[in-house]
Amino acid sequence: MIDSIILYFQFFTRIPIPVAITEPEKKMRSGVRFFSLFGLMIGFIEAIVYWFLQVLFTPSIAWILVLFFDVLLTGGFHLDALSDMADGLFSSRKRERMLEIMKDSRVGSNGVLAIVFYYLLITFSFFSLLPQITSKLQVIIVLLLNLIGKNGISLLFYQMKYAGNNAEGLGTTFLDVKKYDIGFCQLLSFLTMFLFLGKAGIVCFIISDLVIMIYRKMVINKVGGFNGDTLGACSPISQAVFLLTLVIMRGFL
Repeated sequence: MIDSIILYFQFFTRIPIPVAITEPEKKMRSGVRFFSLFGLMIGFIEAIVYWFLQVLFTPSIAWILVLFFDVLLTGGFHLDALSDMADGLFSSRKRERMLEIMKDSRVGSNGVLAIVFYYLLITFSFFSLLPQITSKLQVIIVLLLNLIGKNGISLLFYQMKYAGNNAEGLGTTFLDVKKYDIGFCQLLSFLTMFLFLGKAGIVCFIISDLVIMIYRKMVINKVGGFNGDTLGACSPISQAVFLLTLVIMRGFL
């Protein structure tokens, strides 16, 4: 467990942890059971930052600043994937060309739009909730945001096929993840959501997973499998769905 969590911090964040881990790919794969726990740990860091910021500023400004802090903390890792995924999958090209576009370091119009709409959705969703939620619940939302993102990615590992020509690509690391590990990750996310949000958390979990299953089917239909970009894009998608669902459920919070 510890080795897997360290690897996730080394790979998915900019937090320097100068520890060498043996068999990194194997431990990243087997550690999927703790993937949502890793997301919760990132969320804990950001929740503390948000709490301090909302004391100093207004909740609205604190939200904007914590989103900026998230980029600093993670390097915008999944946002880059979202941009590449949007450029490739919505290019109206053939499979091979879609995958080539995702590899291109340049950002296209679809990628820019995906990032813009992501931030618009999560920002205005949070602002819509502010008049009806306490400061404590605001912190809880920040806490759970990365958990729901990593939970969504873990769902894509189920019977995953790799789509790409790079035999050493990120996507290959998560091939043949055991169903037990995915199930444990999902269970941990479900229990955490229920613990902090009650029935609203259950609804958010179910809707998020349903949307991710639709996304999974779309990606498979377009390119036949997953690569690092189509996997990583799932995190911001899950986060946006989570916040939109909270807006729908705001009367039950």
